[in-house]
Amino acid sequence: MLLRRRRSHYQQLTEFERGRVVGLLEGGFSFRDIAERLGRNVSTVHDCWQQWSREGTVSRRLGSGQPRGTTERKDHRVRRMAVAHCTASAAEIRAAVGTTVTQLTVTNRLLKGHLRARRPVACIPLTPNHCRLRRE
Repeated sequence: MLLRRRRSHYQQLTEFERGRVVGLLEGGFSFRDIAERLGRNVSTVHDCWQQWSREGTVSRRLGSGQPRGTTERKDHRVRRMAVAHCTASAAEIRAAVGTTVTQLTVTNRLLKGHLRARRPVACIPLTPNHCRLRRE
């Protein structure tokens, strides 16, 4: 059994293109003609028209979920701090940067910047006796 998942590319339309969709549809063009003119999917044009018919507007709706705790500038600062002080923990970076976010957020921003925790190569720690013997 083939399952089809409908995926709308409605987010890719600019404000101007959304206005064109409504204007062309009111001008008598078909969904297919408009989609070809704009280089978009027919479902995208259809979704835009449905929103216009239902709400009377084609403006983008705000996304759901909690807003981001940091800006791109703070994210960049966190990554720079991690590179400059490679032995610092997420808690130390958070304190140094001065953000009011959790350690998990700092860790996630580092992961997004491809900065992962590094482990030293496993080796036997040298005792003072080992050091003395090695020098001899």
